[in-house]
Amino acid sequence: MENTITRILFALLMSFATLATAAAQGTGSIKGTFKDEAQEAIIGGTVLLENTSVAAPTGVDGSYSLEKVPVGVYTLVVSSVSYKTLRLENVAVAAGKTTVVDGKLLADSKALDEVVVTGVRRTNTEMSVINEIRQASVVVSGISSEQIVKTQDRDAAEVVRRIPGVTIVDNRFIQVRGLSDRYNSVWLNDVSAPSSETDRKSFSFDIVPSSLLDRVLVFKDPSPELPGDFAGGLVKVYLRKPVFNEKLLTVNYSTGFRDGTTGHDFYTDKTQAGDALGFGAVKRELPNGFPQLSSAYQQYERDFYARQLDNNFAIYKLKAMPDMRFNLSYLDQFNIAGLEIGSVTSLNYTNAYTHFNINRNLFDVDGARTDQFKDDQSTNNVRLGAIQNFSLQLADGGRLEFRNLFSQQARNQQVTREGFDDKSVLNRRSYQAGYQGRTTYTSQLAGTHIFNKEKTHFDWVGGYGYSSRNEPDLRRVSYQVTPAAGEGRPETQTVLTPAAGQVDANNAGRLYQKLDEHIFTGTANAKHKVQVAAREVEIAAGTYLEYRKRSFNARALGYSLNAGGLQGLRNENVGNIFSPHNIGSDGFRVDEDLNSTYHYGASNELEAAYVSFNLPLGENTKLLTGARYERNVQSIATGINGQPVTQDVTTNFVLPSANLSYNFSAKSLLRASYGRTLNRPEFRESAPFFYYDFDFNVLNYGSLYLKPDSPLKVATIDNFDLRYELYPSTGELIHVGAFYKNFTNPIENVVVLTSNLAYTFANAPSAYAYGVELDLKKDFTFVSEGLKNLSAVFNASLIKSQVTLGNDIVAWNKKRALQGQSPYVYNGGLYYQTPDNSWQISALYNVFGPRILFAGSDQYPDVVELPRHTVDLSLTKTLSSRLTLNAGIQDLLNQPTNLVQDYGNNRKYTAADPSLTNFRRGTYYTLGLRLNLEPRAAVTTPLP
Repeated sequence: MENTITRILFALLMSFATLATAAAQGTGSIKGTFKDEAQEAIIGGTVLLENTSVAAPTGVDGSYSLEKVPVGVYTLVVSSVSYKTLRLENVAVAAGKTTVVDGKLLADSKALDEVVVTGVRRTNTEMSVINEIRQASVVVSGISSEQIVKTQDRDAAEVVRRIPGVTIVDNRFIQVRGLSDRYNSVWLNDVSAPSSETDRKSFSFDIVPSSLLDRVLVFKDPSPELPGDFAGGLVKVYLRKPVFNEKLLTVNYSTGFRDGTTGHDFYTDKTQAGDALGFGAVKRELPNGFPQLSSAYQQYERDFYARQLDNNFAIYKLKAMPDMRFNLSYLDQFNIAGLEIGSVTSLNYTNAYTHFNINRNLFDVDGARTDQFKDDQSTNNVRLGAIQNFSLQLADGGRLEFRNLFSQQARNQQVTREGFDDKSVLNRRSYQAGYQGRTTYTSQLAGTHIFNKEKTHFDWVGGYGYSSRNEPDLRRVSYQVTPAAGEGRPETQTVLTPAAGQVDANNAGRLYQKLDEHIFTGTANAKHKVQVAAREVEIAAGTYLEYRKRSFNARALGYSLNAGGLQGLRNENVGNIFSPHNIGSDGFRVDEDLNSTYHYGASNELEAAYVSFNLPLGENTKLLTGARYERNVQSIATGINGQPVTQDVTTNFVLPSANLSYNFSAKSLLRASYGRTLNRPEFRESAPFFYYDFDFNVLNYGSLYLKPDSPLKVATIDNFDLRYELYPSTGELIHVGAFYKNFTNPIENVVVLTSNLAYTFANAPSAYAYGVELDLKKDFTFVSEGLKNLSAVFNASLIKSQVTLGNDIVAWNKKRALQGQSPYVYNGGLYYQTPDNSWQISALYNVFGPRILFAGSDQYPDVVELPRHTVDLSLTKTLSSRLTLNAGIQDLLNQPTNLVQDYGNNRKYTAADPSLTNFRRGTYYTLGLRLNLEPRAAVTTPLP
C-alpha cells in the first residue's frame, strides 16, 4: 500500500511540475505591497487597473496580486479609507511575466464626514475567510466556497471534513475535536438548524449541496454571543447570498461511476409515483382510515383491513445506472420603487446508487466466531433542493435579507442477508426493504443596521424551520434455511413467524414511523463602541429565543400463521408469502403491537441573553469577556405499558467566558480562552421508544423506558484553549493550538443488561479530552517563484479522551475513550492552477484514528472503526469563457470500512482483531460540465 501511495504522489508532483512550466501566452500578472508612511501595511485596500474590472484587495501584510492581466500598459489605482488615492501610470504587463509594483500611501488629512459604501463584501473567498478567522475574538476554523470548488466535494458533509479537528460519521454527521455529534451544534444562516433524525442530535449535512455553500465556520471555544449547548464545536453553515452588480446563470451537470455499483446488479422494490423526485413516501403510507388492529375487531374484520396492504415485498433486479447531479444557479438584481434587490436562485437534483457487499460476524465471549452474515445492500438516494435568497442594501450600509432553503431527500434501500453457522453452512436468510423521505425547510428574515458613524451595529433574525422524516412500510422478513436433503434437491426455507396473534415486526412485519419538528427562532444583537480613557471599548448584548416542537408516531404490524393455517405457506418466497390471498383463517393474520411508547410529543423552550465587553488592555492586547444566561424547559409526553408518562425539566445556567488575544504584529497573534458550555439531553435520548437496528442486530432504548423517574442530567463542560496564529502573506496561515475539556455528567450510550444486546443513554460521572491541532495553508514560492501557483493545505489533530463510568454501568473498559472520538485526524491537500487559470488540479488526503462506534459490556467488546486512508483527485479545465470541464476520482485507494472488536483487550485495534463488519465502498469517478450562460452584466470591484 505504501508503494501505491508513493507512486500516486510522485505522479501528481510530476503533473504539477509539468503544468507549472506552462505559462499563459497572452497574459501576465502584477503583484506588490503597499504601506503607509510609518511602514505599516495597508490592510483591506483596493488595487484596481483603471477602466477594467481587474481588481484585488490588499492582505494583512499589504500585499496584493492581480492575475490573468492581458498584455498591455495600464494605470494602477490604489485606494483605502483615510488614505489619499494613489495613481501609478505606465505599468507594463508582458506575456508570462510578473510585474512588481510597490508603493506608499499618504494619510488623508481631510475629515471624513460620512462614508457610504454600496455593495456586498465577499465572504466566500479564501482571503475573506482567513481574514474573518484572524479578526475573530475566539478560536475559529473554516473553509470558503473558493476552496470547496477545488475539492469537487458534493455536499456539506464532505466539505467540513477538510476543517481541522473535524471528522464525519455515516457520511452525514459531524464530529469536532473527536467529540460525537451529540456534543456539537449546527446553525444555518445564524439560527438553529432543524434536525431530521429521530435518534440523533444532529443536522444532516448531506442535505446541503456544496454548490449552495458560501462558507462554513467552526467555532471551537465559547463566547457570550454563541449558544451554550456545545462542547466540540459550533458549526455555522452560511448559504450563498446575493452579490450586487453581478448577473450570472450557471448550469452544472455531472455523472458519476462507482466501482462495484455502476452497471452491476441492483435490487429494489416496486417503483412508486414520486420516487424520481424523492416524494415516494406518500404512496407507501398506510391506506387512509386504516384502523388500529386491536382486539376490538373480529378476525374477519382484521383480515379485511390486512388485505388492503400492498404486497410490495417483491424484489426487482435491474442494472445500476450512472449517478446524475444537476445544479442551476441564477444571480441577478432588480429594481423595485428605486430599491436595488439582489437575488440568488438555485435548484439542484441528485440521483445516486450504491451497491455494497457487506461481511458481518458474531463472536462468543472468547472471540470465537459463531455466526457469519453476508449482506447484499442496494441503496438509491435522491435529493431535490432549492434556495431562494433576496437581499436589500440599505443607505446606512446595513441590509435586509430574506433567505429560504428547501430540501427533499429520499433513500430507498433493499438488503438481503444470508446467515451461516460456524461451519459456513447457510441457515438463515433475511430481508429488509424500506423507503425514507426527509423534508427540510428553513426560512429567515434578517436585518443588519449601522448607526452613529459605524459605532453602533444592530442585527436581528426571525426564523422558522421545519423537518420531517417519513419512513413508511419498513418491511422485514426472516427465514430459517434447511440445507438440501440430498444432491440435486432444493433447500427449504421457513419463515420465522411468532405464535398466532403475536407481533414480531423484526422478523415478519411492517413498521411505519413519522417524525415532524417545527422550530421558531428569534435573535437580536447590538454592539456599541464607546471611548474610555483614550481606548475604544465595544459593549455587546443580545438575546436568543427558540421554541422547538416535535411529534413522533410509529405503528408496528406483524404477520403470524393462524392456528389452522396451512403450514406450507411458511415456505413461500418473499414476494408471495404475505400476498392478500394468503391472508385468512387458513393462512396468515396481521396484528398490531399497540405499544404506548410508539408515540411521543415533545417541546423545548430556550430563552437566552448575554452581555460582553471587548476591552483593549494595551496597544496589542484585547480581552473579550462576559456571560450568557440560558433558561431551558424540556417537556416530553408519552406512555409506558399503557400508562401516561410526562417529563418536564427546567434548567438555569450562567455561562461565563473570557477570550484573551495578544498581537505580536499584524501577521501573528496568540489566543487564550476559557468558557463554560453545556450539553442537554436530546428528545430521542429520553423518549422511551425503542427501535431495532437491523445492521448490527441490537435494540436501542430511550432513558425513560428503563428509568421513568430519573431524567438525564444536563452535562457541563469547562473549556480551555490556547492557539498561536501566523499569517505569512495573503491567503496563507499557520495555526498551532492546544485545548483541554473537563466534563461533568457527560451523556453516553451504554449497554443494557438484557437477553439481547441493547443500548440506552446514561450520565457518566466525568470525562476529559485534550489535544493539539495544526492548520497550515501555504504556497511554494519559498521553494521557487515558478511554483507560486502550487499551494498546500494541511491540518492535523492529536486527541486524548477518557470517560469514567459509574459502578452501575457495565463496560468492557471502565475508563475508555469517549464514544466516537478519534485519537488523530489528518487532512492534506495539494492545489495547482496555471497562471491563466485554465487548468486546476488538486489532490486530497484524509485519515482518522480508530474510534468507538458502539460501547461494549463486560462480555461484549467495544465496536471500533479502524482507520481508513482516502485519496481524492480532481481536475478542472476551462474550455472557453463559458464552458468548464470537471473530472474527479474519489476514494482512490478504496480501503475497506472495517469494524472490529478487541477481544484481546490490548487496545491496539488492528485488522488482526475479529471483524464485526467489513466492506468496500468502491472508487468513485465523476465527470461534469459547467456552463455559464450569461456573463457578468456589469463591471464589479469585489470588496475584500
